[in-house]
Amino acid sequence: MPEEVSEELENFLSEVRPLANIKWVKFGQFHITLKFLGELEPGVIARVKDSLMPVKNFKPFNINLSYIGAFPNLNSPRVIWLSGDEGAKELTQLSKKVNEILFENEELERDTKKFKAHLTLARLRENTKTLPEELVRKLGTVQNFSWQCSELFLIRSELTTKGPIYTDLL
Repeated sequence: MPEEVSEELENFLSEVRPLANIKWVKFGQFHITLKFLGELEPGVIARVKDSLMPVKNFKPFNINLSYIGAFPNLNSPRVIWLSGDEGAKELTQLSKKVNEILFENEELERDTKKFKAHLTLARLRENTKTLPEELVRKLGTVQNFSWQCSELFLIRSELTTKGPIYTDLL
C-alpha cells in the first residue's frame, strides 16, 4: 500500500480507534496477506524466497478497498477488515499461485480455506463480544482506498509485546 493511501487510512482510523478498546493495526503495518507461512527454518525461508521470484513478475492491477467486514461476521467479530471488489480477483489469483508454488516446491501446508482478499484493521480481545453502535456506524462511512498493486513481498513477522515487527525478505 503506498504511503499516501496508508496516510488516508490512518486518518480514518484515528477517528474510529477511540470508539472501542480493541487491538487496532498500527500505521505502517497495513498489508494484504496472500498466504501465512508460520514458523520456518532459515533454510526453508531461503528456498521460499527463490520459489516466489517468478510470482513477483505479475501484471500490475488496481485495488479499491471500499467496505468494512469482519471474521466471522460483524455481529460477533474476531477480526475487522477492509475489502473491496476491484482487485479481489487478481489478489485471489496471486494467492492461489503462491499457495500452489509453495506447496509444490517446499512441501508446505496447502491452504484449504477459501481466500478472502482483505486488509486487517483490528483484532478483538477474547472478552469483546460486540462492537459499540457508534463504532459500527462510523465504520459504515469508510471511504474508498485505491492504488495500483505492482509488488509482492515476503515479510517476516516478529511478535513482540509492543506489537509485530515486519521485515521485508523479498
